[in-house]
Amino acid sequence: FDYLMGTVMPRLRDEGARRVRVWSAACSTGAEPYTLAMLLDAFAADKGGPDFGILATDLDSGVLRTARRGIYPAAMFDPVPAALRKRYVLSASDPKRDEMRIVPALRSAIGFAQMNLMDERYPVGDPMDIIFCRNVLIYFDKPTQERVVRRLTECLRPGGWLFLGHSESTTGFDLPLTTVSNTVFQRI
Repeated sequence: FDYLMGTVMPRLRDEGARRVRVWSAACSTGAEPYTLAMLLDAFAADKGGPDFGILATDLDSGVLRTARRGIYPAAMFDPVPAALRKRYVLSASDPKRDEMRIVPALRSAIGFAQMNLMDERYPVGDPMDIIFCRNVLIYFDKPTQERVVRRLTECLRPGGWLFLGHSESTTGFDLPLTTVSNTVFQRI
């Protein structure tokens, strides 16, 4: 997130990008796409950055239901800075319901869809500017990892960024990617 907000977003803004397409692959219950939405919305509002749209996908329809609702235990928001919580999170009106909800405007910026990373093609529409696929490749063998990363790369525009998890690597893969930061790659 530091690289995204400190390098990628300022560069896109300075290049005159009007809208940034982001894909959160294997999004689980939605923590990652909502975090991305908070950061991107704050950047757009505070720094004149580009507008954004987020596609968030997962194989599991159950976790997608949770993600679409945007309601989580209050403790899950403890790591979120207070300014972002105030701006993007609503507390339950009943304090006994120790939960919080993502504001409707932020929820509407994310499209949730079911998708299997094992599929031969990823129907995501136009090329993405940014793809997050963190902490899922570790569950695949090396040949499957390379196939998945190849398909993700095919969904990136030239110059777009791929973010992987800290325990994941593209070492040994013959892909049009260059390493730009720890676990951050740019399509050549």
